[in-house]
Amino acid sequence: MDVYGVDANGRRWRSSGRHPVGGNGLLDIADNDEPWVTMQPVMTSRAVPTLFEACDSALEFTATASDGSEVSSTTLRRVWGRGLVCEDLRGPGWELHTYRPADDDSSLPGVIVVPGTMVTRSTWATAALFASHGYATSVLAYTGRPGLPDSVARIPVEAIAHGIEAFTARPYVDDGAVAIHASSIGVQTALTTVAMTRSPLRAIVAVAPSHVVFQSLRTDGPPEQVSSLTHEGIDLPYVPVRAERLLGQVTMNMVRRSLLAGRSSMAMATTKAYEAGLRDHHAVADAAIPVERIDCPILAIAGTNDRCYPAAEMARAIIDRRIRLGADRCADDELLIYPRVGHFIRPPAVPTTVTRSAGLIGGGAPEDVATAQRHAWTRTLEFLLEHLS
Repeated sequence: MDVYGVDANGRRWRSSGRHPVGGNGLLDIADNDEPWVTMQPVMTSRAVPTLFEACDSALEFTATASDGSEVSSTTLRRVWGRGLVCEDLRGPGWELHTYRPADDDSSLPGVIVVPGTMVTRSTWATAALFASHGYATSVLAYTGRPGLPDSVARIPVEAIAHGIEAFTARPYVDDGAVAIHASSIGVQTALTTVAMTRSPLRAIVAVAPSHVVFQSLRTDGPPEQVSSLTHEGIDLPYVPVRAERLLGQVTMNMVRRSLLAGRSSMAMATTKAYEAGLRDHHAVADAAIPVERIDCPILAIAGTNDRCYPAAEMARAIIDRRIRLGADRCADDELLIYPRVGHFIRPPAVPTTVTRSAGLIGGGAPEDVATAQRHAWTRTLEFLLEHLS
């Protein structure tokens, strides 16, 4: 069986597999994720493969099966974003892109999606997918959009808090039933904001989190020696990112790209730079996010093969600190650690063979990432339902 699809960037993807035919004449596919864990980008140009990008409305795949004499095709459609009402709001230092069900005039529970440095189409797809489950959902962007900073450097937590307030004030949002779904470096932004400003929330889902505030981040060079976040105009203490640990990797990438005439990724595995910074125990103690001040339950999700930073250890540190310091609702916290899974843990049923963006190597084995994504998404929906009902 061959399965073809096109992602939001217009890139074609394809997988091929052999499956037995059951007595009912249907293919017997033992693992429903099998087409996605073998699906590769069809490269017709000099472009370097990057993560599959979902769109915010639907995905279509064409499956073609043949027994050597007959051929049969069908179209597989995943539809979640059609018929949703969209709204954009802006304020100083923040932007909201909101989705909500069109046929529901009542006040809905809300989910705020806080991205990391990658404010991509897949971020919008995640928000739309939440909306298809009956939530008013908004992507809260604070970098990477027109009029917003290009880097995560000295981001005021007050700006993030104002974005949260603007979302909860919308007439279609139940302001007593709002959660945050944050990923990657967006977790430190979300957790720090909620801890510092006491933004009222009912639940937080933290995917590939950090338990400290890190040094500022840039996508076009070494980080500035300033904090990524500020509070009341003052830089928050931060853990340094030892970018010098990546110089050898940068050199090898440049040599490889030169030898391959541009058909080589410049993405990097940055874990060593973060691990080196985290060995500064004084900096870690000063920069630790006071998650014990957050009075709602946290679901922390991470993989042990994260090649961006040691998210599994930091996820454990978040939950351990809340237990040790007696945070309200810490008894309802959950920790999901997935072996052989990397940094990018997204909604399921998308290709997992490519685990890198243009700049970052996420890590993880395709089969394990696919299984983890399905389990983590299911548990995320259950967690939100439990705490937003």
